[in-house]
Amino acid sequence: MSSIPSSAMPHAKAHHDEPAKAETKTGTKAAAGDWIDTATEAAKSGLATATEAVKENPKTALAVGAAVIAGIAAAVAGPALLAKDDKPEPKKPAPKKPAKK
Repeated sequence: MSSIPSSAMPHAKAHHDEPAKAETKTGTKAAAGDWIDTATEAAKSGLATATEAVKENPKTALAVGAAVIAGIAAAVAGPALLAKDDKPEPKKPAPKKPAKK
């Protein structure tokens, strides 16, 4: 073991040093759906930050929006155009010669 005290390296906790997982009111471990609440709060926070950025810099927001739309259009149209070019042209049958009598 290392002789460095844990107070010098607080990020280097051993697994047994971690606190026990939070328990809900019923006494069971945190429900699996709690991550949904966390994700919702993070999304709300991100949306608020984005809204503030748009209010402060409307021209930049328009430029970013246009770039995103152009990127989406390229992502959709690019493979379609490439797929169209890969198909060989259908061969036309040779013109029929009139039969001699």
